[in-house]
Amino acid sequence: MDKQKKLRVKKDKLIKYILFIGLMGVFFLPLIQNIRPFYKEKPLKGEFVPALKPIFNNANWFDGSYQIFEEKYRPEHTGFRTLFVRLYNQINYSLLATSPNKNIILGKDDYLFDIKHLNSYLGNDYVGDEEIGLKIVKLEKVLDTLNSLNKKIFVVLAPSKVRYFSEYVPERYLIQKKGKNNYEELAKQLNKSNVPYIDFSAWFMSQKQKSKYSLMNKFGIHWTKYGEYLAMDSLINYMNRQYNWNLPEVKHHKLTITHTPQFTDRDMIDPLNLKWQNDDLLLAYPDVYIDSTKSYKKGPRLLVVGDSFYWGMYTWGMGRDVFDRGEYWYYNRIIYPELYENGKIVQRDPMFIDMNNIIDKFDIIIIFQTEQNLYDLGFRFIERLYASYSPDINQEEKKIRIEYYIDLIKGNPEWFYSVKEKAKKWNKPLEEALRIDATYMLEQEQDAKIKKEIKAMEIEKKKNR
Repeated sequence: MDKQKKLRVKKDKLIKYILFIGLMGVFFLPLIQNIRPFYKEKPLKGEFVPALKPIFNNANWFDGSYQIFEEKYRPEHTGFRTLFVRLYNQINYSLLATSPNKNIILGKDDYLFDIKHLNSYLGNDYVGDEEIGLKIVKLEKVLDTLNSLNKKIFVVLAPSKVRYFSEYVPERYLIQKKGKNNYEELAKQLNKSNVPYIDFSAWFMSQKQKSKYSLMNKFGIHWTKYGEYLAMDSLINYMNRQYNWNLPEVKHHKLTITHTPQFTDRDMIDPLNLKWQNDDLLLAYPDVYIDSTKSYKKGPRLLVVGDSFYWGMYTWGMGRDVFDRGEYWYYNRIIYPELYENGKIVQRDPMFIDMNNIIDKFDIIIIFQTEQNLYDLGFRFIERLYASYSPDINQEEKKIRIEYYIDLIKGNPEWFYSVKEKAKKWNKPLEEALRIDATYMLEQEQDAKIKKEIKAMEIEKKKNR
């Protein structure tokens, strides 16, 4: 009996030792992983700037800044941190049905929605009938000038995932939907205007039940690669029919079929930093190539002013292989392809491009945007185009008005100082920064005139009823 008791005591002690060592291991393993990593951690994804390791010296020690930077750096570089973050996020996502990212909404059946796109669908960023009408009027006025020069322009409305999968949006958001949103009003006004356009949002909805493979997916923001491929093919065919062109065809060698999202189909699932994820819808990935065997040897030149929904077409060679030396003005802020000088990338900003040369350089302009960005159709490209090519504007008078606003800026110390700061930030001459601000003021002046014209026309229509 004593022997059994001793064995039991020994066994209890052994269990306690094992538990103690295990507990110490849990505490010390992150430290060991920090000093001598033995487990390969996957880096976290998303937009964040990691803290840099502070450099110790007497100055930052005594002024207290070393401790502050160390406090920021140390938690971010603890062993197994990325694993713990993923497990924590997974618990929130799988058990509590909440999104670990405040900008991503977890919908029904694991569908993810971007908060900005959702707000646009709900009408929270609606700019009003008048502002949308202003854009249409400007485009219509520019159309005549472009047609006389044998130049083309049209609008592409890319699809919205929130609109496409609205049945999976949580009810608490849908009850907030307002009367109008930018897409619905813009599509309505475009349909009544002379401005050519393609509405891929409406077309995707019409193909939702017919398409063999998904056109939008659960975990991305953009259209699927298959949906994008169909849109690119439709876009090329539209231009061939509309303008009697003979552009190259977009084709694919094979389709890879999978439930695992790839490329931009992971736009929103990756930033959630989960440990595991569920399958997506049935996705098809085309191996895309451009067939130019039956087309022009040298095609028209293309300018696309648009958001990220054009990015896939750009990388597939829309501007390079379908057209001749096409350009992509990304959000009307960065010009692609980039230039290289002395082996370094030189980014170009369209803001500093002389609009008077644009029409000479390109044969066709496409304004390419999804619903979330329609609060500013063209990202102010339309305003600049109108100021340079509208028949309503006398170019000599325009120069005089710009000089007037430059003098006005110089006469206002606060305004002049802000323009000087812009010139420093842009690394541009002061005169160029002054001209940009003055041109913007002229655009606002022109907007006010057009709004008066629109109101006068509406009053006249009411009188004639």
